[in-house]
Amino acid sequence: MQTFIVITPVFNDWPCLQMLVENINALPMRDVQFHVVAINDGSTLPETFDGKPLEKQGCVVRVETWNLICNLGNQKAISMGLANLEMKNYDFDAVIVMDSDGEDSPQSIPELIHLHNGTPQDIWVCTRVKRTENAAFKVGYFLYRMLFALLVGKVINFGNFSLIPKKRLLSLISRPELWQHYPSAIIRSRIPYHTIPSKRGQRYFGLSSQNLGNLLVHGLSGLSIFGETVYARIFFSLLGVSMATVIGIGAVIFVRYGTDWATPGWATDLIGNMVIFLGMIVLFMLLMSLQFLNMKMNVNVIPKLHFHDYIGSETLFFDRNA
Repeated sequence: MQTFIVITPVFNDWPCLQMLVENINALPMRDVQFHVVAINDGSTLPETFDGKPLEKQGCVVRVETWNLICNLGNQKAISMGLANLEMKNYDFDAVIVMDSDGEDSPQSIPELIHLHNGTPQDIWVCTRVKRTENAAFKVGYFLYRMLFALLVGKVINFGNFSLIPKKRLLSLISRPELWQHYPSAIIRSRIPYHTIPSKRGQRYFGLSSQNLGNLLVHGLSGLSIFGETVYARIFFSLLGVSMATVIGIGAVIFVRYGTDWATPGWATDLIGNMVIFLGMIVLFMLLMSLQFLNMKMNVNVIPKLHFHDYIGSETLFFDRNA
């Protein structure tokens, strides 16, 4: 019998959690059982869950919540849940991370498990092959992926929905990047991972609390994980532009004093503009370097070491073996 822990962050979406657990329980799987752990991310609404629909039959054997002492946000809640799970003396094969609102479809779980059984040492992540968001979101997401590839040199095309082997959990929660951005932390960890296509599900109830501002911060957090790479690429790109500007200034001086092609006042105006442009680039490079050095001095939050500060009480909703 294989056991999989399902980690899912929840902020006030208790009806969605109920539907998610019931859908997982209804999966037609043999010799597999699920232990669902909801990370209560500082919800302002009281916890509600009805375990009666799970009592007759199904593959969910336990449902509980781990309550954070304050709202941390989706990504940080996942990191705290994974770190707390590693500390527990649970017997399981792998952990499945997914959102609780229904957009990560439980129907993809059997394929995740099947692929995991073939390569039990690697992480498997789900990429959404069909998105249902509005045009503005799709355009913004496309531009973000292009910017990520340009500045980092890697492709990011997946979210939270993933499967992590138990043997890889300690390595992942020991990385400070996990606190900021879960997908980027997987990429940065250099743990082998593979992608599988997954259709985006429909939200079970209500409306998403995400907005363009939150999505922008989320995207920038992903880029910040690769701060050294982003800094180096921007720095050397600006250095190249600076060198081209200096060469341009030299070419203008040559045309002005070495030929009779220049018109009166043309060289002076052009050199003046180029010097101003060069000064702005140098100033930007200096400020960017100072910001980078300041960033390196910040104290990192390592989930494995700091999860005790954020995990509060625990609530057991359902236990088939009780």
